[in-house]
Amino acid sequence: MEKVQRTSLECQPLDELLKGGVEHGIITNFYGASGTGKTNVCIQAAASCIDKGKNTLYIDTEGGFSAERFLQMNGNEEEHLEDLVMMEPATFEEQKQAFSRLDDLVEQENIKMIIVDSLVALYRIKLQEEVSESNRELSRQLSILSKIARKKDIPVIVTNQVYSSFKTDDITMVGRDVPTYWSKCLVRLEKVSENTRKAVLKKHRSRPEGLSKSFRLGREGLMDTENGVEEEIL
Repeated sequence: MEKVQRTSLECQPLDELLKGGVEHGIITNFYGASGTGKTNVCIQAAASCIDKGKNTLYIDTEGGFSAERFLQMNGNEEEHLEDLVMMEPATFEEQKQAFSRLDDLVEQENIKMIIVDSLVALYRIKLQEEVSESNRELSRQLSILSKIARKKDIPVIVTNQVYSSFKTDDITMVGRDVPTYWSKCLVRLEKVSENTRKAVLKKHRSRPEGLSKSFRLGREGLMDTENGVEEEIL
């Protein structure tokens, strides 16, 4: 049996929580309310992967990617932006078409990490029109990601939005059972203070549920909460 490969997020608390980084061959899902740091995790993951000389595919469905933030996180190495393959679908239909091209694109561009931020933003809009069809398509897209992750032995990161229950204080991932099934690692992000976030492990193949670590959104990326004082991000 081969040793499990992981790619570091270059954030000590998150890497410790995930036993060294995001695992290759599976889908890791970071989910949480707006403003909990999901996009920051994605951008840092991309910067970390590219810093290691590996091309990254970034699917941005909400227009949240910031080249300026990426450069802050990778030491202003502008040439690294050339190793970032961007796809920016504006509708769930465009997202469907983008996923139909993934196999070929991963092969052509020698992609070593896939990031989807957010997996469900456009799905959530489409869901209002046709529930069963949208759920089938979301499951198809996740199956494509899972297949590529296993076949190429690369890490796949997706982010998921949440909604609150009117009856309880619990938050539930949009898509519910579909992303839960396909994501072998689930990490819930929570806002603690202006620049401090908490990551809670909700599902993992080799670690117990409920483990948590706090990290800080700093100017140069995601940092240990003990690493300096809080500062403005931008």
